[in-house]
Amino acid sequence: MVALGDANAQRVSLGHDDGDISVREETGWMRITHANYSGTGDTEVIFNETLGSVVYESDRGTIAYQGGGVWKLEQAGQAQMISPPEFHYRGATLTLPAIQVTGDGAASGSVDLTVTPRQQARLVYPNATDATENGTGAPYDETDSDYINPVRSGTVNVTVHSEYADGWESYFRKRTTGNTTRVGENTVTLTLATTEGAPGEFRIPPAGDSVNAGAIHGGHPITDFDVTLDINKTKPHFSFYAEEDGKDFEIHVYSDVNKNDDCVPSDKEAHVSVYYYNGSGGQYESWESDALNPADTDGMEWVCADGDLKLHVDFVSDDITMTYDQIGKDGNFDPKIDDPDNGDSTGTTLGNKWAFNKDMDTYSLRTPTVWDQHDSITYEMGDGKTYYQNDTDNPDTETLNEVTNHYLGLMGTEVDLVAKDGPGESGPVLEGNSQGRLLYEEGAGSKYVTYLHVTKNEIEIRLD
Repeated sequence: MVALGDANAQRVSLGHDDGDISVREETGWMRITHANYSGTGDTEVIFNETLGSVVYESDRGTIAYQGGGVWKLEQAGQAQMISPPEFHYRGATLTLPAIQVTGDGAASGSVDLTVTPRQQARLVYPNATDATENGTGAPYDETDSDYINPVRSGTVNVTVHSEYADGWESYFRKRTTGNTTRVGENTVTLTLATTEGAPGEFRIPPAGDSVNAGAIHGGHPITDFDVTLDINKTKPHFSFYAEEDGKDFEIHVYSDVNKNDDCVPSDKEAHVSVYYYNGSGGQYESWESDALNPADTDGMEWVCADGDLKLHVDFVSDDITMTYDQIGKDGNFDPKIDDPDNGDSTGTTLGNKWAFNKDMDTYSLRTPTVWDQHDSITYEMGDGKTYYQNDTDNPDTETLNEVTNHYLGLMGTEVDLVAKDGPGESGPVLEGNSQGRLLYEEGAGSKYVTYLHVTKNEIEIRLD
């Protein structure tokens, strides 16, 4: 109670006539590290302090308070946990008030303890206030970055050295879902993997490079996904595509804009398409918008910045209507926009215009297709929702928001979205001057840690 700030000084009577009680502030330690935090193998020591303990010894064995937990060590036996330490791992969040015992002295028989706070909840992580250089604590040594949430990349390791390591090990194994390793006679390590998580605001990477979208929750989790593309050449193509576990996904933008047009052209159009292949059967699913004028279309916008033309597209717009159809003029629905069947592979960016234009030519459109994969979405429950390839007069449509969410939700919890422009390698989009945003509900899974909350809580024990 005192360590967590729930009470001021407290007096405790142990009420035993036999046995010995002692305060041992130098016993045991806890070390928290963040390994490979920068992707280059570096390890940051976040916390490295002694724990200390209050120990009661009798001819029946030992009972100790350490790290907020109570441990029992019988003669010539293993340590057991009597009550758990202050270590809480729920979902993707690790909350760890590191409780340190200070003081000294020993006594026998009936003993009273006075417990007083020395330091309550000094913030260790997240933290931007410490100014250590290449040492324990913020900032990260190699990047000078603050300790901030969510935690990105690498692994978080909690190592405890203690006479009661058996009890700590049992707690880690039973109460957490990380990897627990006995690294010494009295030392145990819990390893929690991190995920990239939702990238948030990001710079569009060069063609062939990717944006990692990790810990995507199931169902339709995407809340924000948009791009603002710096137009560099006439009739630009741009897409994000992904290949995960045999499945293919692409979301593609094309415009008939001329680079020499006015900064905000009034009559030039843009087109969005989405392609998905589930990895088997030679049948794909695809959706396309009509030719849309960003000047008067919600979800699209021409942006003029210092005379530089940019195209903003919201990939989760409810105002952009998508038609289930083969992409391009070969489909029943003809958006009168550039076709994908032009050009071949160009290496890391795959097809000339659409990344998967070869597959669009090789495979056939699945019709009908049924959306029934996401039980959390009302219209996908039970028999699901069916879409057909119909003619222009009777198209099956859906919002771009639902199309993007449905197919990204099928790609898995870890997706690398590779940037592509075209045709060829002509660089019609200046990725370095282009931005994006991607946010979604994160469902990191039981073995991942995304948020760290570590504090140092120090108490002093006096024997009376």
